[in-house]
Amino acid sequence: MKFFFSAFLIFFLTKPLLSNNFETTYEVSTKGIIIGSLTWSLDVKDKRYVTFINLKNKGFISKLYAFEGEYRSMGIIKNSFLLSEKYNQFWKTKKKEGRVEITYKNMGIEKIVITPKEKELPRIDLKKLRNYNDPITSFLNIIFNQGPVYTIDGRRTYLLYPIKKEGFSKILIEEYKNIWADHKRNDLEYLEIFMKKGEVLPDQIKVMFKGSIFTLKKI
Repeated sequence: MKFFFSAFLIFFLTKPLLSNNFETTYEVSTKGIIIGSLTWSLDVKDKRYVTFINLKNKGFISKLYAFEGEYRSMGIIKNSFLLSEKYNQFWKTKKKEGRVEITYKNMGIEKIVITPKEKELPRIDLKKLRNYNDPITSFLNIIFNQGPVYTIDGRRTYLLYPIKKEGFSKILIEEYKNIWADHKRNDLEYLEIFMKKGEVLPDQIKVMFKGSIFTLKKI
């Protein structure tokens, strides 16, 4: 399960983030069937943040399609904007598993380690990338700052571009580039975020992935 996510809160609503911990659990469903659960935690202290997502299959679907994933990001907060320093991703299905580790330095990409190791050469000059964040950090920046954010997840780069609508925000996936392949196929089409006033993490997230809608609903 290699999709990843990504609102609309004015930053002054998040002033408690100066030092706090938040955790939310979601049910993951598609076509009315519960397929998993996702727990998302965010810890902020002294202008630093650590955020962690754990994804796990659930219900009878797990007998047919098992999956799990862990996503961790940490960094600093500068002028109300979150800046990635390190990102780790692990995902596993019945047939495959993989890891991604990205280290950031001076607003650039210092190192990317992918397991299993990529056999292809990158199609992008990673040293020239500036002001890119990992997917979780980008998602949080949209929630807190509303603006578009450039993102790298280890295998692709893209722009998460939010459009505020009544009651929710839609995040478009633009300027998509595959790092390790020539094709431009993008399985992640868009996301929708539904917030409740005063809440830090979303109440509900919808992900359009490979033509199917996956719904993450707070429980």
